[in-house]
Amino acid sequence: MPYRISRFILEVFLRFFFKVRIFGRENIPDPPYIVVPNHTSLLDPPLVGMACKKDSIDFMAKEELFDKRVVGAWTRSVRCIPVSRRANSTGSLKEALKRVSRGRSICIFPEGTRSVDGRLQAAKRGVGFLIERAGVPVVPVYIEGSTEALPKGGRLKPGTRIDVFVGKPVLPGSLIFETASGKRDYESITNAVMGHIKDIASFSEKG
Repeated sequence: MPYRISRFILEVFLRFFFKVRIFGRENIPDPPYIVVPNHTSLLDPPLVGMACKKDSIDFMAKEELFDKRVVGAWTRSVRCIPVSRRANSTGSLKEALKRVSRGRSICIFPEGTRSVDGRLQAAKRGVGFLIERAGVPVVPVYIEGSTEALPKGGRLKPGTRIDVFVGKPVLPGSLIFETASGKRDYESITNAVMGHIKDIASFSEKG
């Protein structure tokens, strides 16, 4: 219930201040699935929530948010998963896998942090690990305009147009890559996911 209430309030906020359009919502499969959007603004999580409106999504969020009294209580209430930025920390990935196994859908931002200039950044290798182990459809999402609407370190710019493009789900079998030694190549999986996001970005620019 806290998630749906929060999503409703945030959607009202977003639609009041900005011109939000969502494309490709019909591409969202039945749960569980993993949503992988680009990340340039604090507005991105609620925009993803709007796009995946038929389902509740568990977002992976930096653990620092959980240390703040009010924000921490809220992130827990909407079932966010704390992500540590310490090297070799796998707790968040294991928790995400548990939730997927229980039928929950997950959202992870492959780039790990917001892009300052709006350009796509290199993705984290752990994303490939999560996708390979989860074995569920992956939904690439490209968000355009949120950088201008609320840039990193900047202020809200009401009236900005924001477009959210939901790509077709990528089946897990098509994202399996191996190294020369026969081990899973998580970096290649991650790069393939970013490739799908780039393809959507290119398509949106042509449109």
